[in-house]
Amino acid sequence: MLQRLGLDGLTDAVYKRLIAGRYRSAHDLADHLGVTADDVRLALEHLAKLDLLRSVGDGVGELVDPRLGLKALLLRRMSGIEEQLREFEEDRAAVMSLIDEYTEARPGGGEVPGCSYVTGRDAVTDQLREMSDGAGAEWLAFLPDGSPSESWLEPLQALQRQVRAHGVETRAVTTDSIRGDARAGLRAAWEGEPGSRVRTVPSLPVHLLVVDRSRALLPADPADPWHSVLQITTPGAVEALTALFEGVWENAVPLGSAAPGVDEHGLSPREKELLRLLARGLNDDTIRRRLGVSLRTVRRIVAELCVRLGATSRFEAGYQAAKRGWI
Repeated sequence: MLQRLGLDGLTDAVYKRLIAGRYRSAHDLADHLGVTADDVRLALEHLAKLDLLRSVGDGVGELVDPRLGLKALLLRRMSGIEEQLREFEEDRAAVMSLIDEYTEARPGGGEVPGCSYVTGRDAVTDQLREMSDGAGAEWLAFLPDGSPSESWLEPLQALQRQVRAHGVETRAVTTDSIRGDARAGLRAAWEGEPGSRVRTVPSLPVHLLVVDRSRALLPADPADPWHSVLQITTPGAVEALTALFEGVWENAVPLGSAAPGVDEHGLSPREKELLRLLARGLNDDTIRRRLGVSLRTVRRIVAELCVRLGATSRFEAGYQAAKRGWI
């Protein structure tokens, strides 16, 4: 059960026996477990190295209070996971840099059929407008809210109105944060439009525009969506992105309806989603973009949740929430 925390099978069994009862010697433990006394001594040494046991004379030692020892062991593992995530991000950046260098060195820029990059704010704006003007049947969009994504929200909202005026079916999903007072003007504009089809969810992973299920637009960098976008016309990729939209739309709440209340644990949808993102190891800036709120709001909610969970770190908060069945 505790193998991932550094306890092998026998050490785990010895530790559980020590928790369950008192044993005077390694021989007593060996008799109960059906192993040799030397095997038990090695397990006891391992427990001591993990700071779960204090050596006392020639006996089996004295257990460190599991409420302290196991928690400390768990936190050390969580710290290790955080370091692995940091190293992975460094490796990812190095790999992407090499791929970019290779692509730039290839004749023709190494473009893949069915995919093309559009770079620069004006060029991206023109591409959004061109795709919307060319829509004949359907216009679907993910609109993550909040600064700095605000620059996407307003022009895309205007494009949605324009496209719908031409008789094209439009559907958009944005984040629950638009229900707040800070974005009241944009919300009211949507709610006041006849036939407006807008729904909200606690968080969105990325901006997305799909037109007529034949063309899709994604930002090359979610943190800077106006810098560069990827236009996709490959049928399989567009179909997958359309399916992603439909799945999110199905579970989203219409903007004109009341937002969902707290669950049985007293968590709002935003708090619950934030805990899920914490448990996945995402940083505050990524969480801010996905929830459509400010960095300050993310940190305030994280601090409040840590207090409620009795957690000393963001990673422990995610772990405790999962352990308690909150997420």
